Amino acid sequence: MEKIVRIEELKFGSLTAEKKHFLEQAQQASDESYAPYSEFYVGCSVMHANGHIGFGSNQENASFPSGLCAERVALFESAKNLEANKVTELAVYARSTKYQVPKMLVPCAGCLQVISDLRNRQGSPIKIWMWDGADDVFVADDVRHFLPFHFELKKGE
Repeated sequence: MEKIVRIEELKFGSLTAEKKHFLEQAQQASDESYAPYSEFYVGCSVMHANGHIGFGSNQENASFPSGLCAERVALFESAKNLEANKVTELAVYARSTKYQVPKMLVPCAGCLQVISDLRNRQGSPIKIWMWDGADDVFVADDVRHFLPFHFELKKGE
């Protein structure tokens, strides 16, 4: 078995005004992060089929590991109306005062599982944008590029 990861590298300046705005909203969402322990501030914007954009930021807690990643904060809110309003895209942005932010910031495995589960529930791909605020932007047209062996529970027959 072979799985191929397809990630496109784009330049921020070459994106449409709408895509730039979508990525910038993930950046703005990072301002709402509560990350006094890691000092790693993550923001996420989620595009819905009707054009609505939801937001999330990482929220840490002194009782580790009770915090939650930005992607899950945004996606759990988005899942409420999934049947009527599918998630089409997700953008992740991060900054840190303590750590070097990876140039291509891939969501953690827990978040990838949640994105993948939503993708399967709605029956359509979720595009993932990754941006660190510089000129390079990375995009995958579906979460399956990152999580090829999705865990899924199916009811017995």
